[in-house]
Amino acid sequence: MDAVIVDNLVVFFALVFYTFLSVVYLLRARELSKQELKLAPVFSVQLIPFASLWVLNLLIGNDSGRLLAGLPIIIYLAYDLWYRLIAQKKPYHHPDRWPPGLIAYLLLLFMGSIGLNWYGYLMSKFYGNMLVIAFFIMMSSYSYYQYSYNKKKARESQKQQATE
Repeated sequence: MDAVIVDNLVVFFALVFYTFLSVVYLLRARELSKQELKLAPVFSVQLIPFASLWVLNLLIGNDSGRLLAGLPIIIYLAYDLWYRLIAQKKPYHHPDRWPPGLIAYLLLLFMGSIGLNWYGYLMSKFYGNMLVIAFFIMMSSYSYYQYSYNKKKARESQKQQATE
């Protein structure tokens, strides 16, 4: 019974995680960076439930697959906490050359997402599919953000060419 509750909470917080990232990307697309910065501490708080549930999985003796699947999201959220709040790194959303910290950040994001999706599949095909769909909704928000950014850059480039 305890394992079922822990598993359901992991899926719930995975959905919260994907929803949160979708909101962040939509805020970026609408150039509302002040609101995004206000959400940074709240985003880092997600480390608490994931780490707590991972420890509970360890204590109740859940299989190693669940422990392995839950670890990447904890590593990602810990790195995010360090990168944004502790080290106070300014986020680079569109650098000309990607710094190693940003590359590590994105790799950990994808590894964490894959781990969450894998956790869902360990529970059931339904939960696995639900988390994969949530992942692709989050990636669609990211794509919309990239589309908006590229569209804005193209307009700025046209204006600059027109003035020359």
